[in-house]
Amino acid sequence: MRFFFHIADKYGLSADGIGCDYAEQDAAVLHARRLAAELAKSGEFFRGSVVLVARATMSALCCVSENDAARSLGRP
Repeated sequence: MRFFFHIADKYGLSADGIGCDYAEQDAAVLHARRLAAELAKSGEFFRGSVVLVARATMSALCCVSENDAARSLGRP
């Protein structure tokens, strides 16, 4: 299953446009906890951040193009 790890803070939502594949939800939650711990180490700016885990649905996967994925990586 593909999971997305969005980051929310007082400035808004930073959406994960790519996601990662995990066999089960527990593994995705563990990854989100690791992300949150790393953000907390990054300084005051990220300490109020929350990592949101969203599981992809089949229709959502069909709507994501390679161009969308490249843009989320900062590629033209």
